[in-house]
Amino acid sequence: MLRGQARLIVQDSKAVTQETEAVISKLKDGDYTVLIMDDAKNRSLPQLKYLFGVVLKTISEQLPTHPPVDALYRYFEEIYAPIHTCDLPGGEKYEYFNLKNEKASEMNEVIERIIHHVNTEWKIDIMSKIQTTMPEAKELWAGAYTEQWNLPLSNKL
Repeated sequence: MLRGQARLIVQDSKAVTQETEAVISKLKDGDYTVLIMDDAKNRSLPQLKYLFGVVLKTISEQLPTHPPVDALYRYFEEIYAPIHTCDLPGGEKYEYFNLKNEKASEMNEVIERIIHHVNTEWKIDIMSKIQTTMPEAKELWAGAYTEQWNLPLSNKL
């Protein structure tokens, strides 16, 4: 569960930690994981967070075999992601998927197709994006970010 958040500014290789320390000082005794992200804009990050933290996680939890989220991602990427082609030497062409780098509009379309697929084929209901804006959904967003980049939230550093 998300227990706090703070902004950390690093300038000239020195961190300004007052805000971070203030948040940490309010924590009860326990074991916590700290996730540090930059403020660089990722054009499809909101869609990826929803895809990993809500859609794929829900599918994994609802299916009897509980497939890993990243396996589900690759499964649906192969079915619904746009195919890109690049030219290689000798006239060879290589086709690939690159869903994480698609435009936000393309991501939204793929997510809607996945939701429709699991609802009609597997009878799984997915929480709407609007429902995820409620405060209790913040943990989903942090989990989604770590799932997206295969970061272990449960492993201690």
